[in-house]
Amino acid sequence: MAEKVGPDPDGARARGGKPPGQRQLGDQASPASGSSADTPLPAPPWSGPRERHARRGARPQLDRGRIVEAALRIVDADGIDALTFRRLADDLGVTAMSLYWHVADKAELLDLVGQAVLAGMEMPPPRGDWREQLRDVHRAMLAGFVRHPNTGDLIIGRARFGSAGLALFERILSILLGAGFSPEAAFDAYQSLYLFTLGFMATSSRTPEFVEVQRQGALYMLTLPVEQFPSIRAVAPVVGARTLEERFEITLDVLVEGIAARLAPAGAGPG
Repeated sequence: MAEKVGPDPDGARARGGKPPGQRQLGDQASPASGSSADTPLPAPPWSGPRERHARRGARPQLDRGRIVEAALRIVDADGIDALTFRRLADDLGVTAMSLYWHVADKAELLDLVGQAVLAGMEMPPPRGDWREQLRDVHRAMLAGFVRHPNTGDLIIGRARFGSAGLALFERILSILLGAGFSPEAAFDAYQSLYLFTLGFMATSSRTPEFVEVQRQGALYMLTLPVEQFPSIRAVAPVVGARTLEERFEITLDVLVEGIAARLAPAGAGPG
């Protein structure tokens, strides 16, 4: 289901095709930014010296793109804890030390994996009013996360300050500011959507054991005495009836309409 993604040699964008009319984050700057995606970004404060051994020469069959692709496959299959330099080297058929010619340490490797996932999120072109544009962006975020459900902790960490994460932030803010939201209201709306998406990702990527507990819990609620728990018994038959996508759409609609009612400026209705 997941397509192969990974950053180019500088770790900024994912490789692989995309459907017509869509672009991957990091392919180009947000229309509202007025800048080129090729403009170098300033280094974030936690980045160390950028000089690498790879500049003095490296094994030709290995590059950062291959390393990140392989690392993402391991995370997809077995989770973040399974990603070690030894495991990665074994999968690539190289020595563990050779990886350090291209990646400074595991922290940087995890950042690159998170950036690859963010860069692989395919953003649709703008359509409709600001409400529909917000829905489209967050649907694309969910689709990108569902392809890599073990990467939640990575894409909300330092990786979101890479080019793809900043492009996503810029896209959402430009939608809101373009609709007439004040900077404060735009950030409040963004934060509400961000926390919702984060929570949804966290609850939708649980282990099979957790899912089974939830299933058994739903069945247990059906056995509770109705005279003592009438409300729970009334709701119990529909617990778990909706799909992941249906639950996401319902909550997204509620949140977007709440933002419209609470934060949107006068006149920022449909169209």
